[in-house]
Amino acid sequence: MGRSSWHVLQGEDPAYALPEAAGQCGWVSQLRPLIVEMSRPGDVVLDPFAGWGTTLVACAVESRKGIGLEVSPERAEQARKRLEAYPGQTMLCADARTPPLPPESVDFVLADLPYFGTNLDTDSSVDGQFYALRDYDAYLSAIDEAFAAVTKVMRPGARAVLAVQNRRLAGRFVPLAWDVARVLGRHLTLGDERIHCYDRPVSDDDPMLTNRSHEYLLVAAKEQA
Repeated sequence: MGRSSWHVLQGEDPAYALPEAAGQCGWVSQLRPLIVEMSRPGDVVLDPFAGWGTTLVACAVESRKGIGLEVSPERAEQARKRLEAYPGQTMLCADARTPPLPPESVDFVLADLPYFGTNLDTDSSVDGQFYALRDYDAYLSAIDEAFAAVTKVMRPGARAVLAVQNRRLAGRFVPLAWDVARVLGRHLTLGDERIHCYDRPVSDDDPMLTNRSHEYLLVAAKEQA
């Protein structure tokens, strides 16, 4: 039946590593298999939360036309410089809730969501910076807006893979992945989930805590017309 629901990641290919953003961006080696599975050469792949452009690097390696949206002007410029070595990719400084793309122009959506409660850009004054949202309901509402907008630019039948992890914040478990799945299901048809596992040692004997060494990949599709 299909493919394995879990995969243990071995690390980034040194050829694509981005040391200055260590721990804050995905791995090209993690994204390439998903791009190959979910799209075809020449397809348009959208990352609405593109960050440092890792998805677009993977698109270039796999002969796809990547489009990245990044709301932070500084980070968008950093990504553009990184992508100078990978022609054919487009990095836009834009809000995921208002993607500047034609309707039904995207063949595949691939993104690592900006996680709620992450200590990154918490003081940002940029409108649309999801990291700066401190209220959980407001965050989920913004995610809802983004998914609604992104769905409109996907062609019928296009697929989406969104990486998201449950969180532990201020000593409490926050079911971020499960709440995001519920929101995503309002706009796209959820197909399945995958789990990416990381090699992370266990350092606590508390049975209520784990080393949280996995993240969910929510797989969904836009209904055919």
